[in-house]
Amino acid sequence: MLPVYLINLQRHTERLEQFKINNPFLLEHLNIFKAYDGNRLARRQLILDGLITDRNLYKPRGLGVLKSHVELWKIAAKSEHGITIMEDDVIVHPDFVKANKLLLDNKEQYDIVAWGYNLDWPIRLQTARGLPSSLISYLVQVGDSSQLHRINQIGAYGDKINKEEYLSQSITPDFISTTMFAGTPCYSITPQCAQALLDQLPLDNYEIYYYGTITAINVEHGIDITLEHLYRNMNVVLASPFLAYSNNEKTRIS
Repeated sequence: MLPVYLINLQRHTERLEQFKINNPFLLEHLNIFKAYDGNRLARRQLILDGLITDRNLYKPRGLGVLKSHVELWKIAAKSEHGITIMEDDVIVHPDFVKANKLLLDNKEQYDIVAWGYNLDWPIRLQTARGLPSSLISYLVQVGDSSQLHRINQIGAYGDKINKEEYLSQSITPDFISTTMFAGTPCYSITPQCAQALLDQLPLDNYEIYYYGTITAINVEHGIDITLEHLYRNMNVVLASPFLAYSNNEKTRIS
């Protein structure tokens, strides 16, 4: 199984404890990574360090998340097979361990495997080379419902995840090629891909297109959306059904 690194701010002890309660089967595989606090990072220093340009729009929280993922990409780039990165609010399906081990035996090398992703952001699938991509949306309400109503009707349905039922069933996911998804709750990354992402630093300000009931340029404030720009031309797949998810609490302050 690939090494698992869990991103956790030191002061968020309650989130770490809740993670352990939700995912006891992962404890023996877990490496706790002390997340960077964006409020303690100096934007000018990050520019001098080559992490971002002066046009980057990330707010302090986004800068802390970016710095944490970048440092983990450095670890992944020096690893033998890659690593799995998790955020501390993620709920992981027990079959994740089995699926992650099978990934090492897979003859096709994927650059990134998204084990989970934001459910309030459309996903673009590439079912086969040469065919048009397919756009799917989960009919689930997360985060600020009033905001979702303004930008995409997927927030109007209000379907909810039945946690107990979801976790009680056996799931063997398929790996489906994707050209668009958002969120970094849980993903595996190869050494080569990690280095390719590092080579694209510093991060600028990019036009990321949101496709829902409307098409709009998203003003992206975090790596969870900027990744869509960075992994273009890479072999990126998502696990379907997903084996990890979070409640995607948009209003929570890190």
